[in-house]
Amino acid sequence: MTDNRSSWFVSVPGIGFLLVLAVTAIYFRSSVIAVFLAAMTFLCMSSRLWSGRVLKRLEVGAHAVVRSAHVGESLRLDMRVRSRSLLPVIWMDVVLLTGARPVVRPEGEETDFYYTWKDGEKPQTAVRERLVWLWWQQEVSWEEKWIALRRGTVETGGVFLQAGDGFGMSAAKRQVRFSTPIRLLIYPEIVPVRVQPFLRVIQETTAGRRGQTEDITILKGSREYRPGDPMKRINWRLLAGSGKMEVNVYETITPGCVTFVPDLESFREIRVQKESDGTRKIRTFLMERELEEMISLIASCLRAIQERGLRTALVIPGYGNHEAAFCVPGDGENDPETGMNALAMIDYQAEIQTFPYERFWRMSHRMGNVYICTRKDVQTGLGSLAEGLGRSRAHFLARERTQAQTGEYDCLYADDLMLDRPKLDSVPKETLIETKIELGGK
Repeated sequence: MTDNRSSWFVSVPGIGFLLVLAVTAIYFRSSVIAVFLAAMTFLCMSSRLWSGRVLKRLEVGAHAVVRSAHVGESLRLDMRVRSRSLLPVIWMDVVLLTGARPVVRPEGEETDFYYTWKDGEKPQTAVRERLVWLWWQQEVSWEEKWIALRRGTVETGGVFLQAGDGFGMSAAKRQVRFSTPIRLLIYPEIVPVRVQPFLRVIQETTAGRRGQTEDITILKGSREYRPGDPMKRINWRLLAGSGKMEVNVYETITPGCVTFVPDLESFREIRVQKESDGTRKIRTFLMERELEEMISLIASCLRAIQERGLRTALVIPGYGNHEAAFCVPGDGENDPETGMNALAMIDYQAEIQTFPYERFWRMSHRMGNVYICTRKDVQTGLGSLAEGLGRSRAHFLARERTQAQTGEYDCLYADDLMLDRPKLDSVPKETLIETKIELGGK
């Protein structure tokens, strides 16, 4: 909705109209009517100036006390408004936009509030607070408590203010920007999961000292031969060519790490419908609820595996204007919030995904066992990733069981891991993204 409580008579055309009528009344010597119209003109001009002036003398601040939470948990903001105007603020609305779709909602509210700043714009979800009777140098502070409805982000660089005059005739608007924009992160819902299958794969992997082993397929370099070095590591080609005895040094991998790679494009579905006139409608859908369930499963597995003291990593392919995200632990590092932040910021809208293979291979030695997370148990666009990793390190994690066509690769299923389903009532089952019409399609 758009808020506009201003009377037409306090607009520039309205004031001009009253002024013309007043001059006309004076011309025809109608004293009573002229005085009345002059008073109305003065009143409307004062009302317009009042509402506009009080907004220019308002200061607004906000501080996110709790800036991240999982679905179902609470977020909290501290808000502050101070008036520097000599004229009192009779009433004022403070509106914070929260995005195109409902991600958060004030505690105690049952419905979402939509707000449009300008006519013709698409309405956005918002939170509105009404303040009354704010005097000069008076400051009002309050606490905003929101419930996280679904995974996503809320970014706001400021608030929208609307205030009225003391006559109840005019309402002015103004946008106030914060010195530092506020970003709130809503993490996926965490559900109980079984992680024994992941632990079993890790235990079956032979680990060397400090949980690492060498990958003989990745040559890191060479060094001079030292007494005690195994003969099989001697670089015989270099020895034959230059007479120098050096041994090969291979890259170390971390088998104790579990890496999740969501195959976003597998949750994109294209349906073709042929019309009676010979045209074809090609519709692209995003299976939104299934994608959210997979993201929730990944988040739950990350949390459960980390609680057992094991390393985790997350690689999210690029899509649209979003670059690929790498959340790979370094030496001694395993920040659990990094992966949750990346999952919260996924805003996939059925675009074609791109995978940064070159960057991935440079870091693959730190990723251990890799699980490609797909909608169905079939090889998709990331099949080449599985081939490059090989059967010993590549696995699939599928939401839906079909024909188990992952071939020689191991496949886990969401039904076998989830002990409870996430509550996704606020997430649409599927979303129509695009419709194309082809003439004379076959």
